[in-house]
Amino acid sequence: MAQRFLIGLSVVAIAVSLGTYWWNTSQHAASSVSSVASASRPGDMTHTDNIEVQRDEHTSRVTGGVVRLASAQESLTLPPSGAEAAKESASSEKLISEKLVSVESDQDALPAGSGASASPTQLPNVPPTGLRVPANSVNVPASTRTDVLTFSGVLSFVNDVWIPAQTDGIIQQLMVDEGSVVQADSVLIELDSRLANAEVQVAENEKTSAILKAEDDSQIKFSEASLEVSKSVLLRSQQLYETGVETRDDLEKKSLERIKAGFQVDVSKREQKINQAAVGVSDAKLNASKVQVELRTIKAPFSGMVAETQKERFEWVKAGDQILRLVSLEKFRVRGFVLLEESPNILEGAPARVTVPIGPGKVETIDGVVGFVKPESVGKKQSGNEYVVWVEMPNRMINGKYLFRGGMDAKVEIYPQR
Repeated sequence: MAQRFLIGLSVVAIAVSLGTYWWNTSQHAASSVSSVASASRPGDMTHTDNIEVQRDEHTSRVTGGVVRLASAQESLTLPPSGAEAAKESASSEKLISEKLVSVESDQDALPAGSGASASPTQLPNVPPTGLRVPANSVNVPASTRTDVLTFSGVLSFVNDVWIPAQTDGIIQQLMVDEGSVVQADSVLIELDSRLANAEVQVAENEKTSAILKAEDDSQIKFSEASLEVSKSVLLRSQQLYETGVETRDDLEKKSLERIKAGFQVDVSKREQKINQAAVGVSDAKLNASKVQVELRTIKAPFSGMVAETQKERFEWVKAGDQILRLVSLEKFRVRGFVLLEESPNILEGAPARVTVPIGPGKVETIDGVVGFVKPESVGKKQSGNEYVVWVEMPNRMINGKYLFRGGMDAKVEIYPQR
């Protein structure tokens, strides 16, 4: 009986010893794994041969090695001796320490502050699955240089003129008002032209008289007839002088009359030429009178819109006074500055594209062409010379009305011809 009691007491003591051993072993393994988890940075994932530690900002989880340690513990059927347990514990600590050193060395190999995780080239035998590469670690190649030249400007009218008074007078008729759309050669303004019309009538009459005089050749015919008579008289006088009927003085008088008749023919012909020239003078006077009438009738030099008026009907104007402003909406120009490292010849006639905002969030794009490059540079910079250019573009019709107006903002892209 006493022997059985001692055997039972021994069994209880052995059980208590085994329980204490297992408790110490479990606590030691947990503390080692916690050290591994705290060695990594939050948000990274590190792969090893036997341990995979994944962390985020809120939780820590240990997998792989812990599961395998637990499996090794569950596979024990008999409690080892104290020496074997100590050896096994030391082996586990050594394994965990080696993996921890490997993880720390790999993390230290990364650039400071890069925030990048270990790549497969740093940790061998690790699949790329789950690796995250931050955007700032990717080398983006420099953008290729483009030869498109850009500048900003405003739309200006190609044809924009002030219509002046061309002579003194009173505005008799003002045919248009601000906003009127006119066609080329249509009448805009008429000044008082009564005096000019009267002068035209006088010039016409003078021209008619000059033509009649120039066409009258009766004087020439009379002179030619007088010449023939004088020749005949001179011939008879010579015969009478030879017979002694007339004296020498009479013969000389007849000879002088014959010479005079010859000169009279020449004078008549010259007078006719003068009368013909007078026709040209009268015609010039008539044209001048008509010009005076035309100057009092002001016409549109091109098709466009009346943008502004400065005079009213019945006002007196002097030659050169501005009466109204006429602009053409068919074409526009955009002036600006471009910087070139080479000859500006590549810009002359080069195609261009003009973008014009026409409302909130709305833009219109239209093709144009470089119409002018200033012959000389207006400034020099380190990257080249600066030139003044303008791009010409047509207007666009929508519902019978022009879309673009002067002064609108525009962005221009020029495509040099290389």
